[in-house]
Amino acid sequence: MSNKRKVVIALDPFSDEASYTIDWIIDNFLKPERDDIHLFSALSLNLELDPTELGVNINYGAKYVADLEKEVEQKNTDAMIPFVNKLKARYECNNDLAEIKCKVEIIKSNLDPRNIVVDYTEKEKADVLIMGSRDLSAWKRFFLGSFSDFCQQNAHCPVIIVKGPRK
Repeated sequence: MSNKRKVVIALDPFSDEASYTIDWIIDNFLKPERDDIHLFSALSLNLELDPTELGVNINYGAKYVADLEKEVEQKNTDAMIPFVNKLKARYECNNDLAEIKCKVEIIKSNLDPRNIVVDYTEKEKADVLIMGSRDLSAWKRFFLGSFSDFCQQNAHCPVIIVKGPRK
């Protein structure tokens, strides 16, 4: 049995909890000498926009929608960079000889983001999925559903849910 672990970190880089989640993972879980990290964000592009509704030529409208998708994807990719840098800086500061391996992926799909995360962990044969929690109230949880609960119930690997700091 190999001692390597494939650690998938599902992160919404724009959430308030993202930085805390990364800090917790660094402090409590990661071992750079054995972990291959997949820093991952699910981007659901449910743009059911008919280019003709824009009141422009259909070719221009289709190009506009494609450019908009590309811009959203680039903003997500850029938002992930500080988290990668935080991971790398932490291990450089500790003079760890092992270089941290971190792959960043933004997966675009028309699927529900929860399904994107679960499918990704299965495709990558993840050893563990780590994600933050939005700490929803009971009412919000009832009406919106819990992203982390869904992933925990449907992922084919252990799931660690990092709860934010107590307020």
